[in-house]
Amino acid sequence: MPVARQTAYEVFPHQKIDLLLHLLSNSICQSPVLVFVRSKETLHALNTAASRHDLATDNISGNKKPEVRGRLLNELKDNSIDILFATESVLRESDLSSIATIIHFDVHEIDTDYLEHVQSTSSEVTTFITKSDQNRLDSLEKLAEGNLEKLLAEGFTYDKQPRLIKTQSKKGQSNK
Repeated sequence: MPVARQTAYEVFPHQKIDLLLHLLSNSICQSPVLVFVRSKETLHALNTAASRHDLATDNISGNKKPEVRGRLLNELKDNSIDILFATESVLRESDLSSIATIIHFDVHEIDTDYLEHVQSTSSEVTTFITKSDQNRLDSLEKLAEGNLEKLLAEGFTYDKQPRLIKTQSKKGQSNK
């Protein structure tokens, strides 16, 4: 069964980036850290936000050549970079054995990929869970053969309620 510690942070969607930056900036996660995301847009947003916090990061997605992906993964493993952001499928079937921490910024949709991550790292696999991810959390816990350990990040201020999103009114209509 899995060697890695499996954990989860329950967080509102609008606080996911802030929570990730808090974990990375305060060295709460053991380096090197590989962060999986679902989209290139999220990948670039995280890389930009991390650079504002002076974190040594890079990112890879499917549009980079295999040689570049391999080089970046090796740089992460030999600690030339501390954090690598990657889209979910780009490192499928890669050797992640010397990665200390894997973070699923978005809940992983493919169970076999999640299991591979858990079995390939000896430290920690953590997942950010939002209310809309609850069904996937149940599935991951079945894979883990138990509950994922729920964590609260020390020093991070969690919102008690979701952010209310204002909808834009259509042209000519009041927003009252």
